[in-house]
Amino acid sequence: MMNSKSVVGGKKIEKIEARISYELKEALRRKWVDAGFASESEFLEMLIAVNVFGPAHVHSLLANRIHAVGGLSDKGSQV
Repeated sequence: MMNSKSVVGGKKIEKIEARISYELKEALRRKWVDAGFASESEFLEMLIAVNVFGPAHVHSLLANRIHAVGGLSDKGSQV
């Protein structure tokens, strides 16, 4: 299995293409904008990761990243 840390946010080297209707494309655009994603690509990456690996696993990875960043700032404030 792939490195679990690269599930979301890893190096972007692969491309997925699909032909969809204008209406579906516009509905998707509204959804990712409303959800606060920076791009359609970012939204689709998250959608696919959650669908493939499950929401609990993806949430755990994101929580670990936040904890790691928080841990860095805590160590810096102890100086």
